[in-house]
Order: sequence, then C-alpha cells, then structure tokens
Amino acid sequence: MQGTLHAVSSSSRGFMIGLSSRSLAGATLVATGLALTACVPIGRPAVPMRTLELVKGDESRCLAVLLPGRLNAPEKFAEAGFASAVAARSLALDLVAVDAHFGYYRDRSVVERLRLDVVAPARAAGYDTIWLVGSSLGGIGGLLYLKHHPEDLAGVFVLAPYLGPEEVIDEIAAAGGPARWRPPSRVDDDDVGRELWSWLAPWLAGEQKVPLHLGWGTADAFDRSNRLLVSALPPERVYTHPGGHDWKVWESLWEAFLDREEPCRRQR
Repeated sequence: MQGTLHAVSSSSRGFMIGLSSRSLAGATLVATGLALTACVPIGRPAVPMRTLELVKGDESRCLAVLLPGRLNAPEKFAEAGFASAVAARSLALDLVAVDAHFGYYRDRSVVERLRLDVVAPARAAGYDTIWLVGSSLGGIGGLLYLKHHPEDLAGVFVLAPYLGPEEVIDEIAAAGGPARWRPPSRVDDDDVGRELWSWLAPWLAGEQKVPLHLGWGTADAFDRSNRLLVSALPPERVYTHPGGHDWKVWESLWEAFLDREEPCRRQR
C-alpha cells in the first residue's frame, strides 16, 4: 500500500498459479469480448505491483484488497463509490485497490505479486483480517489466490467472474451441477473452464473454511455460469442485482455485501 505497506522482494519468479497463461488469455478474451490488438495495450507487470490506498483508518486491523477487471485501473473503484460506501457505514475497514492488470495474469505472477506486494506487507503492518474483492477478471484473481493461499484470507467476494465457456457450463449443468460433475482425467492447457472447475467443484463440496461470496447482475452475460455456484454456496453469500456487467451493478452489490456481512464492524 503506497505510503503504508512496503513491498517484499521475491526470491523466485518460478511461482506458478493454477491456470496456464494461455488459459488465462482465453478467459480474458471471452470475459471482455475484446481481442488483444495494438489498440488494446497490455501493461507490463511492475514490481512491486502498484497499489492505491482508498480508505485508511487510524487503528483498523481489517483490510479489503480490490482487484479490478481487465480494462480498469484501480482508480475505478474510487470513481464507482466503493470507498464512500465504506465511509457511510462506519466500518473499521481499510481499502486498497491494486493495479492487477492482465499482464500479471499473462506471465502467471498475479498470485505471487499479490502475496509479496500486498498481503504480506499488510500483515506486517498489523492487519489480521484480509478480504479479496475482485470484479470480472479480478474475480479470477480472487479465486486463484483462494486456491493457493486460503490461510491468508478472511474471505473472498467475486463480482461477475468468468467461469468458463458455454460448452463447459452446459456440461456441468447437464451433470446436475458442480457436485455431480466429474472433470476429465486429462485437461488441456487451453481448456480454461474445465481447468478452473476441476479445482472449484471439489472445493465447493468441501468445508469452505474461507467464505466465498458471489455477486452478479441478472442481465450479465455470465448469469448462467454464476448461477451454477448458487447451489454450493449458503444463500447469505449470494447477491444479485438487476443489470449487466458494469460498475453500477457492482457498486450496488458491494453495498449489499457491506450491509449484510458488516465486515470489521465489531473491531470499532
């Protein structure tokens, strides 16, 4: 966190996240409906990852780390009202948005950089409760971090995450949902949907020691895939709002999450 949290240097660039770079590229292309052309530049990953402090209390020990979508800078969270929503509710919750753009997913360093540049420094600064909140592509980042380092987190809130192509969603739905679906014995590197669900389905069927919250717009292109998760999540962790894949919807879902979950209110 700029001015407060300091980066921890990495001794290795060999850290691998669960999905291949090719898979993540495919996920992002489908999620955004955009091609990777010269008019849509991909940022080069910075070390440390750039962060933007949105809310900082005097003695807060609770932090939410905000991960944006593919074409959004961390400043978008402030513009969308995420910080003002916290301030209006008297929560002892600090916010930091991160510039976790597609470049970090492409070179498979997003989990490593989040842990070294954001989460570890936050722990060192005294935060003992850390949430990840991700919109669209940021939702994939939140799920990947949950897969590899659940011990770091108090919870994850994903907003309209991409969960695979229609053919995979059809396959899981035809099986009767994530609990009954069985992944193939071998999953190709570019099969992002089956690769993601091969981890996610068993995790959903387990204890879910770290709470996963899900929100999306009912007119979102990912409505059907997001609904596949509903049967495996407690109803109090599911949020919907009229609208599509946009910030107005996500800000409303964020407010609903704050009102229902009240993260860190008890620390005041």
